[in-house]
Amino acid sequence: MHPQEIDLQKHASPDEMRARVANIQLQNDAKELAGLCASIPGDMDAIKQGLLSPAVLEKLKRVEKLSKHVREQLTRTTP
Repeated sequence: MHPQEIDLQKHASPDEMRARVANIQLQNDAKELAGLCASIPGDMDAIKQGLLSPAVLEKLKRVEKLSKHVREQLTRTTP
């Protein structure tokens, strides 16, 4: 076998796999956060008309939780 072929057959270490999973989770969280944030202006229009639904409050809690998680992940991985 050539050294290049051996490199291609190398399996990821557990640390590399955890890093990949964390990166995928971070991307998914960021996408969800962006979607939730994009939907808030429409919710605010309903609130202006006096319609505050429990779903809006839950959505805002989810935004807060996701933003905190994304921030923590980014500060952990940024040198």
